[in-house]
Amino acid sequence: MATYEMFWDCPACGTTKLLGKTHRHCPSCGAAQDPERRYFPAEHEKVAVEDHVFVGRDLVCAHCETPNSAIAKHCVNCGAAIGDGDDVGVVLVHERDGSSEAPSEASGATSSSAKPEVPVKSGGRGWAGLVGLGLLGMLFVSMLCCCITVFWTREGEAELVSRSWERSIAIERFSARSDGDWCDGMPHDAYGVSRSQKQRSTNRIPDGEVCRTVNRDNGDGTYSQSQSCTTTYREEPVYDDWCSYTVDRWGHDRWETAKGTGKDKPKWPRISVDGCRSLGCTREGSRVAHYTLHLREVGGDGDADCQVTEAQWTREKKGRRQTVAIGVIDGGIRCSSWE
Repeated sequence: MATYEMFWDCPACGTTKLLGKTHRHCPSCGAAQDPERRYFPAEHEKVAVEDHVFVGRDLVCAHCETPNSAIAKHCVNCGAAIGDGDDVGVVLVHERDGSSEAPSEASGATSSSAKPEVPVKSGGRGWAGLVGLGLLGMLFVSMLCCCITVFWTREGEAELVSRSWERSIAIERFSARSDGDWCDGMPHDAYGVSRSQKQRSTNRIPDGEVCRTVNRDNGDGTYSQSQSCTTTYREEPVYDDWCSYTVDRWGHDRWETAKGTGKDKPKWPRISVDGCRSLGCTREGSRVAHYTLHLREVGGDGDADCQVTEAQWTREKKGRRQTVAIGVIDGGIRCSSWE
């Protein structure tokens, strides 16, 4: 895992791409580093620390004895002025023989106007975030409209104008039915079987990996760079035997229904079934009943068809009135308010 120094830009003099760990103060003006302004350099701007324009040990700060580049005007560690002629002295060190002499006038650092490609601590919000917020806003408005439609009601008077009922019985028939299944799950009494190949599932086969470089802020002005890899897969179909067959089974054939109004006593329809178990035989299936009250707003346009229990339907009398909740938007009578 490689480690590099982060960059920071001096807000006082505009010098850019200073080193996050080495340059605690700006070598151009001496301003202290703000840790919040550090950022990852772009990949093409990544350089070794010793290659940076403000790295070197031509001059040694008399205050803190930190080596500085000959072009530095302020100490990169403590910010003291370098070679300004006051009591703060510096020593020019020659790497070859170790002898010292007075420093020459340091040249100014060249500032680059290029900005980091992807600052880490950006306060801006991307277009994707704005679009997401817009979609959330639209969803909220839609839900709010639905809630207003359902729950915004007014009081009104409703009258029971009529009642109706409907009772149905399902008729099932025992007959030959076409079906299909994987051959290992085919019923034992199936006949007229034909086999074919069909895709039953899919296998995910590892097929290489995709890697990306990940930057991690170490918190001390440096960052670590590592590779994060994700396995890629290809899908391969898995085939198996599919069986199409015929099997004798009970199944829905039709509904027999009886209907009536409040003038009639609810009853089940008359049916005729065989009760046998050979091809063509019929039998009774499930039973379903609906009891409906038809309401209308007195002096208005609101109405509703309300499903109730048989006991309530029997108790109700045509012409009964009561106060109910009526939707302000849709004008419909709320069945739950009829008691």
